Amino acid sequence: MRKRHYGWAVLALASLGFVGCDDAPEEGRATIAVTLNGGSPIESDVSDGGVIFEDLIAAAFLSRSYNKFITEPRGDVIIEKYRITWERTDGGSGVLSPREETTNFYVPINESAPTNGTIRLVTWADKTGPVLAPLVGTLNTVEMRCTVEFTAREVGTEAEVKTSVSASVHFADTV
Repeated sequence: MRKRHYGWAVLALASLGFVGCDDAPEEGRATIAVTLNGGSPIESDVSDGGVIFEDLIAAAFLSRSYNKFITEPRGDVIIEKYRITWERTDGGSGVLSPREETTNFYVPINESAPTNGTIRLVTWADKTGPVLAPLVGTLNTVEMRCTVEFTAREVGTEAEVKTSVSASVHFADTV
């Protein structure tokens, strides 16, 4: 009778071993922290003395190993694109259209200082569009929150790493 129970126990343990080996390995993965505009709210002039400029803002990237027990640093990433979506926070209607742009920021893993880059937050078409153009020549303002989702790829692999960050944006005209 014991032989039968030992046989079932061995079979059960063997099947658990096969299930446990089914997951993809986690080594080499990375997590990315992003800060926009140094963490400060963003001010955007809709029209600076009648001239319309696109808003380019600073983005700081810091990459860390996903698995802290990896002894050999891996996981350098290249940020390949970002997508910006908007939501209105002042109770008004109308938001800027979502936009996706390609980029090429190389972010080394486990560096003590962040890698700096620049992203285009608001385009000329956004500022001359129906949401922001009515602000020109007035004292009105628009408050929005942008969410920027970055898509990166680990160097030497096809593994994607995604991260996102949100920031408040204040739109006004410098009349």
